[in-house]
Amino acid sequence: MMLDVNFIRQNPQKVQDAIKNRGVQDKVNFKKFLELDSKWLKLVKEANNLRSKRNELTKKISADPSKAQDLLKEASKLKETLQKIEKELKEVEEERKNLLAWIPNIPLEDVPLGTSEEDNVEFKAWVPGKGYLSKEEIGNYDASKKHMPAHSVHSKEPFDPVPHWELGESLDIIDLKAGAKVSGNRFYYLKNEGVLLVYGIFDLLFKRLITKEGFMPMIVPLLVREKALFGTSHFPEEVDQVYKIDSYNVEEKNNLYLVGSSEPSLFAYHMDKTYKKEDLPIKMVSITPCFRSEAGSWGKDVRGIKRTPQFDKLEMDVVLEGTLEEARKVHEYLLSLNEWLLQALEIPYHIINMCTADLGYFAAAKKYDVEVWLPSTKEYMEVCSDSITTDYQARRLNIRYKDDEGIKYAFTVNDTGATHRLLIAILDHYQQKDGSLLVPKVLREYVGKEVIEPKKC
Repeated sequence: MMLDVNFIRQNPQKVQDAIKNRGVQDKVNFKKFLELDSKWLKLVKEANNLRSKRNELTKKISADPSKAQDLLKEASKLKETLQKIEKELKEVEEERKNLLAWIPNIPLEDVPLGTSEEDNVEFKAWVPGKGYLSKEEIGNYDASKKHMPAHSVHSKEPFDPVPHWELGESLDIIDLKAGAKVSGNRFYYLKNEGVLLVYGIFDLLFKRLITKEGFMPMIVPLLVREKALFGTSHFPEEVDQVYKIDSYNVEEKNNLYLVGSSEPSLFAYHMDKTYKKEDLPIKMVSITPCFRSEAGSWGKDVRGIKRTPQFDKLEMDVVLEGTLEEARKVHEYLLSLNEWLLQALEIPYHIINMCTADLGYFAAAKKYDVEVWLPSTKEYMEVCSDSITTDYQARRLNIRYKDDEGIKYAFTVNDTGATHRLLIAILDHYQQKDGSLLVPKVLREYVGKEVIEPKKC
């Protein structure tokens, strides 16, 4: 299941509008699905009627053996007809199921209607030393851009910052050439203080989640079966973004896939489970390497470590009771943790409510993106993403809970808490005119120094 089929039958126009507003008409054959669903219902009814007749014939044969011969002939014809219908029913069900997998979640009412990223709506922006920008300083897409710092926030004197790939090389913390030589374009090595900075970022948030927020830490499989990716709705739409492991290398001969996030592993852990309401919410955190093919992105962000096939990420995911009110609370709560980290690092950012056409994968019903400001390239860069997926993933994975009214599907909310991209933001905002890098105060205990000096050739 994806969307509730009964909901689709009762609200076909609402589903059609969602498909249109998300801009996925070319991927979803909704008309064909409705036709097949109608045919499926008809065949189910016919099959059930034939089974009832078969049962009646069985009773008649037992009651009057003298008529058994004629009744057996009738039963044989009925059986043949039923087998044909069941065969057709199976074929229709398979095609119907495949089409259903492509029907996306319904955007929530407060998701902006739009056709591109320019229709995304800013609702918060923050600058160190200044605080939150006023309502007049934010608006659609990147209206706050003109109010963001022109130079590195933490530089001792104004200067034009250099791109992170240049600074990373001179500090000897990023090696792109070695990554390309060993693994190909867009791969990289992090080393020395670069590693300490990234691990420090993760640990800063991780410790808070474990010690103060009640999250369950998890080390998860990085290789998963198709069902985990289908269950979280990364399949079938994003199949071209995933690395597949050839079956001859897999012991059970099942295809395995490298995860692009720990989200599939975390939520699939709860697959086919039913919880008590009082056991919810279940808050999980995991730090993992992630793998994405970046198919279709060649030519974008080709320099540096912004868009790479392998990266590290801290994921915050929650299984909760199936109410929109609770989902909104969790959504805002996870966003507050994103903000806490960025403010602790003292990096300027804005938050956008993603429009219908920019919600991303099919499960998302509402999505916030948190983007940091980069003065070196005069642009925003996404570092966190926070999504409500209602019961879309729970239906696919069969994650349920029981309350006084009975058994219901849970809701899920997921959040990218931190990635290696925050290193880019630190390089942008903490670089100094002499080529050194000031270490953020909250990370100095991890790095063991206040300043990282350029390495001498």
